[in-house]
Amino acid sequence: MAKIVEYSNSKGKLYRFRVYAGIDELTGKKKYIKRSGFKTKAQAKKELVKLEYEIANGIYSQPVEMKTFRDVYDLWIEQYRLTVKESTFYNAKRVLNNYILPVLGSYKVNDLKLATCQTAINDWAKKYPSMVKLIKVYASALVKYAIKLELISKNPFADTVIPRIPKKEKVNFLDDKQLKIFLGLAEKRKLKYFTAFRLLAYSGMRIGELLALTWDDVSFSDNTISVNKTLSKNADGKLIVHDPKTRSSKRLLDMDMETMQILRRWKVKQASYLLARGINAMDKGQLIFSSNLNGLLSDMTISRHCKQILKDGGLPNITLHGFRHTHATLLLSAGASIKEVQNRLGHSDVTTTLNIYTHLTRQDQKETIQKLVRFLG
Repeated sequence: MAKIVEYSNSKGKLYRFRVYAGIDELTGKKKYIKRSGFKTKAQAKKELVKLEYEIANGIYSQPVEMKTFRDVYDLWIEQYRLTVKESTFYNAKRVLNNYILPVLGSYKVNDLKLATCQTAINDWAKKYPSMVKLIKVYASALVKYAIKLELISKNPFADTVIPRIPKKEKVNFLDDKQLKIFLGLAEKRKLKYFTAFRLLAYSGMRIGELLALTWDDVSFSDNTISVNKTLSKNADGKLIVHDPKTRSSKRLLDMDMETMQILRRWKVKQASYLLARGINAMDKGQLIFSSNLNGLLSDMTISRHCKQILKDGGLPNITLHGFRHTHATLLLSAGASIKEVQNRLGHSDVTTTLNIYTHLTRQDQKETIQKLVRFLG
């Protein structure tokens, strides 16, 4: 039997106790029931005996302390971590901490009504139109977890509607003339960054794939580059190298002679830089693009150079992923088939290729009707 303790306060001498009630299913920690304020020891003992009997026979029902949205997040995020890659976990955590918790974190879960959730959706759609669908997915996932914990009976996010957002036609690729201008300006910068941009434009690689490349991935005799890993951030925001996005992301890319010559020039220059600092430049696992301390290089570094070159050239403000769009668009313009583009980009589903790369240049669109006219005579 638990111990009954005597204590005093402004009301005089009173009694209290704490009794063990098993393991909390939510936290996995020991659970105790506390009672206090008994005027006599006999009253305290009577209540203690009653509680211990109910606990022992499984008939005690403790009122559930309603959790806040942040409490549910703390429980859910640890479970989610065990089911996904570190990079996916990092992105989920970033979305929840940057967008969802600042708005809903302090709400009691059972206070989340449809009106509250719809207001949040409307606000997110206005401020973060490109993110609102993903935000809703993660917010809904937390509520579904709360339902499993029996903290709430229905998911109000399921009935919310994302407002129609007027689509702004964002250009995220360069045409052939713009790409020549960009690479011309990039060539005036450090060879390291010119080589990186040349590879992005002529290979269609994802930026993470580019920054994970090592020299043993390159065959100068065959003019090929093996894509077999990628760079991203783990749950703590630290750069890591891991297996690529999908099985089809692993691929062997044939490259043009000029790009390979530029890459060879960079290999020589990098080796000179590393040897001067006492680093073994002949290591086959040496990163092709590394930081000044020869560690993993953040895509933010490449992005800063990209933005400045685009600004200097008066070019569309594309992202690093835009070079992948550029590569695909120019391949299609040159007559490559959708299947060929799919394989080169490493898409597991051809639908992805069709959905993303439908924007041929305006000149190509004009030539399409001329092809029909010529065919019909």
